[in-house]
Amino acid sequence: MLLEKLKGKSIYLYGAGTRGKVALKNLNRLGMGENVVGFIDDNIKEGFYFGKPIHLTENIKQSDILEAVFIITTYAVNKMVCKIMEKGISVDHIYYFSELLIDDIDLEILQNNRSEIEQTYRLLSDDLSKYIYKSLFEVYLDGNIGNLSRTKGDMQYFPIYGSSDEIKEFFLSEQEGFVDCGAYDGDTIRKFKAITQNKFQKIWAFEPDEDNYSKLTAYIEKEKDVRVELVQGGVYSEDAVMYFDGKKGTSSSLKKTGEESVKVYQLDNIINQTVSFIKMDIEGSEKDALLGAKRIIAEYKPKLAICIYHQIEDFWKVPLLMKSLNPDYRLYIRNYEDRIDETVCYAI
Repeated sequence: MLLEKLKGKSIYLYGAGTRGKVALKNLNRLGMGENVVGFIDDNIKEGFYFGKPIHLTENIKQSDILEAVFIITTYAVNKMVCKIMEKGISVDHIYYFSELLIDDIDLEILQNNRSEIEQTYRLLSDDLSKYIYKSLFEVYLDGNIGNLSRTKGDMQYFPIYGSSDEIKEFFLSEQEGFVDCGAYDGDTIRKFKAITQNKFQKIWAFEPDEDNYSKLTAYIEKEKDVRVELVQGGVYSEDAVMYFDGKKGTSSSLKKTGEESVKVYQLDNIINQTVSFIKMDIEGSEKDALLGAKRIIAEYKPKLAICIYHQIEDFWKVPLLMKSLNPDYRLYIRNYEDRIDETVCYAI
């Protein structure tokens, strides 16, 4: 049915993030990669993504895409459909295939790591965490996002009392020293300040992407808040200069090869004050960044909110690492945005 609907059509993938990459890979596997003429994205600057040109949504001209079809490549379907229809594109030319967004994984990875997966499951501290964890693997095995979508939380990184993703042990005091790794344009800082009613001790914000950092700087300068310290760079297990795939909005990430480079910092080397809370959403570098915060975690035992969805093995490797760094931690997992792309492991 999918192949029949797209046969002979020029395809635009709407969303040049992680799921867009997966969709392109799956279309290549189905022999339809050549039909993809480009990506469309609301935020990422025009350029190329995995060999395909990126077009800003605002620059779309109806005459250029009259005979094309559009595939939504995020789980936020309603929002994306409305945005693209605003450009005059008929709903008859817009498609969503959830099976295209599921990464094709080698089942041997799950089998070979079964003991670690089961160990992680046993370590989880509440029934909701265990249900979410089980549902995550069901998504990968059979593509069914139904169970997972029913677990959507509403306070990502801050599962406070009264929220749908509440964790009873989670709280924010007026003495918080908050480390925001992957600060983007300050979106998490805004939420943090709102929840704490702007009562906290310190914020350290790390952002390696030049465009994102510019937006972050503009926001903080407007706030004139001397308690916020900005660092243009990433976080890692050591201080170094690494290859970087930038100008991708929230999807910018460290790479093994490339032309662009960026500084990365070991948190233990750059922060010497009390830390009470660390958040990491850094596109797959979470394990290395945690290793770079061994001293901070041992000394201050901060709350941790760490993304685990960027790589399949992070679903067990990251929680087990968090527990090994502080055996007293209690682990929780929460899921956000009706999709597997926004899953956070909390340690408290």
